[in-house]
Amino acid sequence: MNKKLITLISALFTTVYVSFAQQTTESPYSFYGVGERNFNGIAEESAMGGIGIYADSTRINMQNPASLSHLKFTAFSAGFTMQSKNIVTNETKIGTKSSAFDYFTLGFPILENFGVSFGLVPYSSVGYKLKHTTSETVNQFEGKGNVNQFFLSSGVKIFGGFSLGASFRYNFGTIDMTDLLQQKDVQFYTQEFSKSRLKGGAFNLGLYYEETLKHRLRLYTSLVYTPQSKLSSENQRNISTLGYVTGNNRRSAPQLAIRETRALDLEALGLKNTSLTLPTQIEFGLGLGEHQKWFTGIEYTYANTKAFSNPFLTTTNVSYTDGYKIALGGFWIPNYNSYSSYWKRVTYRIGLRYENTGIVLNNQNINDFGTSFGLSLPVKGFSNLTLVGEYGIRGTTSANLVKENYFNLKIGFTLNDKWFQRTKYQ
Repeated sequence: MNKKLITLISALFTTVYVSFAQQTTESPYSFYGVGERNFNGIAEESAMGGIGIYADSTRINMQNPASLSHLKFTAFSAGFTMQSKNIVTNETKIGTKSSAFDYFTLGFPILENFGVSFGLVPYSSVGYKLKHTTSETVNQFEGKGNVNQFFLSSGVKIFGGFSLGASFRYNFGTIDMTDLLQQKDVQFYTQEFSKSRLKGGAFNLGLYYEETLKHRLRLYTSLVYTPQSKLSSENQRNISTLGYVTGNNRRSAPQLAIRETRALDLEALGLKNTSLTLPTQIEFGLGLGEHQKWFTGIEYTYANTKAFSNPFLTTTNVSYTDGYKIALGGFWIPNYNSYSSYWKRVTYRIGLRYENTGIVLNNQNINDFGTSFGLSLPVKGFSNLTLVGEYGIRGTTSANLVKENYFNLKIGFTLNDKWFQRTKYQ
């Protein structure tokens, strides 16, 4: 077992865990559901539109646990995203920047045709600042928080080209929401603060099939089923009165400060402990390719988003319908074993995706379109560094809504080693 690799993984785990606790998005649409859903895959898959069809002997496919049966080496993967975004309305345009860790995972083969992995990923993120003004009132809404996910997965070949896998997932996190109300001709402000501590288990099942056709052509098939699950929510809500106060220094500007706070009796309202319903999801993908040369695939994802519910937080202008995503992607390697040219050993990736998020605001479906391109750069042995550029558009300015134009720069790396392998000589 490589001690340097273990030391690096331990240090990164601490860094990643702290980073996951921080706000990682700036999106008005993270107000809805449990926040903005994060992509649950490695950088290589993100570069191909997010498809999770391809199983690799040196890389971890976090989307389909059945693919772990193909692991031949211990693989450690971590990823990071830097995002630049323009939030556009009919009247304004605001630029934001954010950054976050995407995933941290370790996988290894236990036996031939049987592999396991575990890791930590952000399931969803909340981060928004909204303002609603009428002739009589001004409301300022702010939210922040994350739901993170620890997972433990395994996959095994059962017969022929078929593999079966399962993944247990534990979700946990906190979401804070603040609503500050200012009324015309009223001296004091009213603030409502809500906090939800979320936790709950979930699982999914994966089926993977790979077959060699004529002329070294390979067929890849992936199916993942995630049943409906629950998140328990421990809630609190406070109502505060705020007013401006002047400090000891008379030249300093007055500051808005809390004068009085009252905790609502959520127990009496039946809202102290509630549960959120997370929807069923089914993913099916098909791909064709030639080993270590090229691959192309298409994947369809269905989500029963209309089943989502959160009794603690209710809104009047939103509804949920079933969502779906269609993704296309692939890669090309000019010459995997080239000694004369480094760039011929590079894996070039490209992808395209379209998603109906299942969120309906003011009778408008909120859709998300993205295109991506990436390079997987060989580093040493089977290890690699992946760089991904992704441009996307989410939402619309119709019906007084918001359109987001965003660019993501993703950096991911995979380190490989051989563990649990007996040496021939001591």
